Amino acid sequence: MKKVKWILFSFLLIGGSLLLQSCLDDDDNNDYNSLAITTIKVKAGQDYYFALDDGKKMLPGDTTSIHNYLVKDGQRAFVYFNLLEEKKEGYDYNAKVQYIENILTKSVIPMDEQTTDSIGDDRINIVDMWLGGGYLNIEFQLFGTQNIQKKHMLNLVRNERQDAPQEDADYINLEFRHNAYDDTPAYLGNGFVCFKLDNIDTTKKGFNIRVNTLYNGIKQYKINMDTSTAALNASLKAYTEQTIPIK
Repeated sequence: MKKVKWILFSFLLIGGSLLLQSCLDDDDNNDYNSLAITTIKVKAGQDYYFALDDGKKMLPGDTTSIHNYLVKDGQRAFVYFNLLEEKKEGYDYNAKVQYIENILTKSVIPMDEQTTDSIGDDRINIVDMWLGGGYLNIEFQLFGTQNIQKKHMLNLVRNERQDAPQEDADYINLEFRHNAYDDTPAYLGNGFVCFKLDNIDTTKKGFNIRVNTLYNGIKQYKINMDTSTAALNASLKAYTEQTIPIK
């Protein structure tokens, strides 16, 4: 189960790879935790490494600070770490891992007449959106409560209904869908979700994302294939204990 975090304060990350690079450029930064958005890559058994969005690899050379982490190949995660001086062959970086926070990671799914109701179309905002690591990464806002029986569901769908609107033919048209399961819209929470982009038509300019927004109804958001993750800002939030369950 994932949870939407309530904002306590925030700081800015300009692409996971840039943050990591800044650590390498300044030796003083090795004295405190750094943060990167990564994809977990399983080698064999419980052995794994972190794939950064710029194609580089980071070895978790010291995991003594984390316990009982369940490794899953393809899982997106925020990784808090300190760089280690010892180099490891086959890896760009070697790190002592302080904490791993999984990000809700899903695949794009089809939506037809039979699945429309269960997928839902409740209101949700896209705060930020960027391409990186073979994923469409979204920071979102939604209203809800802490009721564990009311887990909100998020999906990125291909609308295959017969009455699907004809959108921009130059883009891959997808819909960011939210099912609140009738949860009371008591509080506003922020969270992150990553969608794996498999079998993408590279002849298209990018993605056109349809969203039923919190305050302005249906809106379309475009993001181009050639958009650099280094130029997109993801607001990473520190949080309190207040949460909205999502899946």
